[in-house]
Amino acid sequence: MNTNKRSYIFCCILMICFSSCVRKPRRPLMRGKPRLTNNSYLYLRNGRPFGILRVECSDCQMTYIVNSERFTIDIKEGNEDRFIYPKQNSFLRTELRSNGNQMIRVLAINPNGKMVSNVLDSFVIDQHSKNKYPMHYNRFKNTIVVDISKKKH
Repeated sequence: MNTNKRSYIFCCILMICFSSCVRKPRRPLMRGKPRLTNNSYLYLRNGRPFGILRVECSDCQMTYIVNSERFTIDIKEGNEDRFIYPKQNSFLRTELRSNGNQMIRVLAINPNGKMVSNVLDSFVIDQHSKNKYPMHYNRFKNTIVVDISKKKH
């Protein structure tokens, strides 16, 4: 009985000792080098910041407005990808009309590479949907500019 008590105490002491040796790593202080955030990249095409609008449907019509310019897309099969060139604090307005019963996805990415919309909705024939997405982007002193028109594939 006495040996069991000693071994139990010895095991508890060992557990306490070993648990105090294992420390959680501390987060280093970021003093000199700035950290990358969502707004650390700015994507350009031909010198202009751009975003991407992707619509996935089998038979639909989309009208979108960016910078007071109106565009209309008729999609019969598959999907449609469009480059959009928003201004600094503009919005993307979309109006979607389904020509059949289907699932439709609208994906919008702003010039910083941040996804502002990834909506998958169920539509019936002639159903309309209007949405407004913020396409704000930031350009800071330490922003990394990526110009895709200069990249070689």
